[in-house]
Amino acid sequence: MLLVLGVVVLPLHSLTASYADSIEELEFRLAKLRKLAAGKEAWTARLEEIRQQGQQEERFFARDTTALASADLQTLIKQTVTDAGGELISTQVIPERKEEQFSRVAVKVRMTGSTPVLRQVLHAFEANTPILFVENLNIRPIRVGQPFSPGGKPAAKATDKLSVDFDVVGYMRGVN
Repeated sequence: MLLVLGVVVLPLHSLTASYADSIEELEFRLAKLRKLAAGKEAWTARLEEIRQQGQQEERFFARDTTALASADLQTLIKQTVTDAGGELISTQVIPERKEEQFSRVAVKVRMTGSTPVLRQVLHAFEANTPILFVENLNIRPIRVGQPFSPGGKPAAKATDKLSVDFDVVGYMRGVN
């Protein structure tokens, strides 16, 4: 009797206990997966939030350092002025400044061009990604001709050539 109990019943009981443990573990996993599946809407909403945040990131310079962002900004300025038909005289990087969790990237620009060229340049900066701001805009006409007429009065020929100075400012997120 003990032999039958030891050979048949105890291994059968052990096997049944093992199956019961496996079933319990699988039921726990199933409950966990059902809970995750029930939260699908929350995860979908979170994914959309992350996508929107990624789109907002396009508003800022996506570089590791402000020096690289400044170089990108200078290249963008040069391309914009050239494409508009203006003449870029100089660009000068303005030292970075921290503003809350952002780093301010700015470049001082000196250019010449006509009124339509200036309008096109300013519009390109306004409509650009990343978002750029124009500050300290200073516009002066360039006079062409003899400094004085024979009668002693200034004799400037009217042209549409302008000398323009301004700062272009963009931002980087969270640079330490």
